[in-house]
Amino acid sequence: MARSASPHGPAPPSRLGHVYGRRAGVVRRRLSGERGAASVELAVTFPVVLLLVMTLIQAALWFHARSIALGAAQEGAREGRVQPASTARAGTAAEGFLDQTASDLLTGRDVTVAGSPSSIEVTVSGTSISLFPGLSGWSVTQRAVGPVERPAP
Repeated sequence: MARSASPHGPAPPSRLGHVYGRRAGVVRRRLSGERGAASVELAVTFPVVLLLVMTLIQAALWFHARSIALGAAQEGAREGRVQPASTARAGTAAEGFLDQTASDLLTGRDVTVAGSPSSIEVTVSGTSISLFPGLSGWSVTQRAVGPVERPAP
């Protein structure tokens, strides 16, 4: 006759469940120490990610303000070099360009025009707007130089 592995026969299902339940309890206890870890990790990393995104947006605003300042300087130089060359017309053209395009993007703006008999130079400077409260934006200065047109004989 064949001998069974246990003197009492196969283990009842309740005893098997007890063994598996003990293992599950050990695993559950190990995992319970990590409960809420994802929330803590999110709370630590979210401000850093938010700061990076805000800095990228601030840099994009600065580049856009630089582009607008360069456009205004070029427009002023283009208008100022036309015969008869005029520094006043160059300044007015640059200011008009800024009024149309830069509204609030370029604050504290200043247009400086310098002219000589052979060239005209327009410099536009200001500050880009800031996303961070209490901090001023980044400084912007762009310059355009062009030769004064002269009639050919």
